[in-house]
Amino acid sequence: MFQEIQKSNIMYRIVLIITLFFIGLFADAQSKYETEMTKALTAFGEAKTPDDMEKAAQHFDRIAKVEKENWLPIYYAMFIRSLNAFSLDKDKAIKSVDELEGLYSGLEAMKDADKSEVLTLRGLFRTVKVVKDPQTYGMVLSSAIIKDYDDALKINSKNPRAMYLMAQYNMGGAEFWGKDPKEYCPQIENAKTLFGTENKEGFQPKWGEDHVDEILNSTCKK
Repeated sequence: MFQEIQKSNIMYRIVLIITLFFIGLFADAQSKYETEMTKALTAFGEAKTPDDMEKAAQHFDRIAKVEKENWLPIYYAMFIRSLNAFSLDKDKAIKSVDELEGLYSGLEAMKDADKSEVLTLRGLFRTVKVVKDPQTYGMVLSSAIIKDYDDALKINSKNPRAMYLMAQYNMGGAEFWGKDPKEYCPQIENAKTLFGTENKEGFQPKWGEDHVDEILNSTCKK
């Protein structure tokens, strides 16, 4: 089950092609928060190893200790560790996801948190368990992962990350259900369109468009 995702480990490759549009946006008159966020995001964008990724996540941890009411430092620390988990061995990856699950309620409860992005993040890190141990978690978590993305889209129907990650997840399980992965390409194409119209400011999540392009040029190539 989900052999396509497991074989290519395409989810982890997000980090290799992620587009951090916001790096450098605050070159002038930065606040301490903006300066540290930019440094942390730059370190993330330049990370080449799991250790580099963890160091970037720890930078966000330090920002979060100061910016206690700001959801973004916690979000990025969890996002980076979600991506990093795809590169770990099975036991370490599952342990990492369990830790992220333990932190999730705190992130979700923050009053300024973008609930659509937060749910999308949970769908992403839960996918790690399916990739690492599909026999144990494929049937157990699939409905929960799809629900995370579906609920994210109910909150914000124009969230391209929720849209393409749900479509990609369905592509991964298509063979098991006797379907053609290309059946989900229209959702990938819709996500590409949404990225073109997305208007987010500052450090709000913007990642994913390059990954969508990769799917369009592979699974969805005509």
